[in-house]
Amino acid sequence: MYTEHFPPYSFEQNQQITGLNTELVRRSCQIAKIQCEFRLLPWLRAYEAAQNDPKAGLYSTSRNPLREDAFQWVGPLAHASANMYWLKSRPDAPPRTLEQAKQYIVAVARGDVYELYLQSMGFEVDVNLLRFNSKSDAVLPFLHGKVDLLIASELILPVWLGQHQQQLSAVEAVIDLSAVGHNYLALHPQLPLEQVQRLQQALDQLKASSEYQQLMQHFLQPKPSLIPAHP
Repeated sequence: MYTEHFPPYSFEQNQQITGLNTELVRRSCQIAKIQCEFRLLPWLRAYEAAQNDPKAGLYSTSRNPLREDAFQWVGPLAHASANMYWLKSRPDAPPRTLEQAKQYIVAVARGDVYELYLQSMGFEVDVNLLRFNSKSDAVLPFLHGKVDLLIASELILPVWLGQHQQQLSAVEAVIDLSAVGHNYLALHPQLPLEQVQRLQQALDQLKASSEYQQLMQHFLQPKPSLIPAHP
């Protein structure tokens, strides 16, 4: 199971890969009685590894028409609708449409679905897209005004901001990106369908239990001391 540094969904702590979606996938593997190993890599490397290994999975992966046929899908995992965010302390008025956003610098992770989506909408790397190795790497440059727009969800952003002693009230959502897709476990097309179905059933069982709510509460509380800025 490949993933990236994407707190609170996946990150490394005390030499252990953990996070909300990591634990959902780990517990689903245990319930389904499938032995799973976890690897944390930069997103592009994780994506390529998952495509090249017939026994591999990749999370948290946005499920959308661009990727639908490339994987088998289990989910959804924990997710929230994404937006472009703007720093409220800025003196200028924020953009309200993607067309207006092209006049600003948007932070994206290399190879991420939002980079691909925005490129399909006419954005260009090094013109109005600035690439980072991971999504959370863009938070500090955003707070310092070095990028204008940050892509995040309401679940993730309080954790990211908490790492830098900031609160959600410091930003505002200006452009809705919910159409891009929700988080799933993407499994290699050659993985036996029976295993895919067992994992889906296990995840459904887990999400119907009190354990799911406990995991949500544990990982979605901002804990700057527990979630490092880098793996």
